[in-house]
Amino acid sequence: MPTRHLVLLLLLLAVGACGAAEPTACDGFADRKLAISSAEYLGCAGEILAALDAIEPNLRAIVSKTANNDQREAARRSYETLRVRIRRTGIESDYRSMRPGTVIMKWPAGPVSAFNSAAFTAKVQYGAVLSYPNADNFGQGVRAHEDARRSYRAMR
Repeated sequence: MPTRHLVLLLLLLAVGACGAAEPTACDGFADRKLAISSAEYLGCAGEILAALDAIEPNLRAIVSKTANNDQREAARRSYETLRVRIRRTGIESDYRSMRPGTVIMKWPAGPVSAFNSAAFTAKVQYGAVLSYPNADNFGQGVRAHEDARRSYRAMR
């Protein structure tokens, strides 16, 4: 019996080590409580926008029913990259928070706040497309993606 527990423990540790992601420009923002500026957030926002850019053409192919298995897998990988970047910023919990003022205090710059809102919306819509491919969610994701792009330009 103890051998079985040891094997299970080693397996869990190995899986955990495989799941550890590489450092990103988004690391550390989830722990911050006050005033993240456009200048310091630009690198992270660029990584989030790059992940949105990477997923969009593959989702377009999925929705149009022309995607091959490689495109489907690329869309899933890109979505995971996007999900990790957004999670590391903390915006999922910040924007869902019932604590008044969290978003205003942590993300005071208008373009940063607008970028986060749009990127989060695009992530949710693109995730819906991966789960159930449809033009409605895809269109909403594309619009939010474009809003994120405009906000990113305003941050620069």
